[in-house]
Amino acid sequence: MDTYDHALLGFALRWRRYGGGDYYIFTEFGITPKIFYQRVLWMVEKRLSSGLDLTMRQQLREHCLAKLTSFQKPQ
Repeated sequence: MDTYDHALLGFALRWRRYGGGDYYIFTEFGITPKIFYQRVLWMVEKRLSSGLDLTMRQQLREHCLAKLTSFQKPQ
């Protein structure tokens, strides 16, 4: 993981209890919230976030999945 990936992960960890901080994601990282959560989820599922314990990884995974589900358009 590079410093950008560490920053994404750190942001996700800090903001997960407060709704995710979607409003700040684009200005902070230059990507949409949907792409942000896809990248964080990928890092968590590929275990690139090895500094996190299992419980924290599971919580972050659930948070990302919930956010990604909320971005889906109703059919």
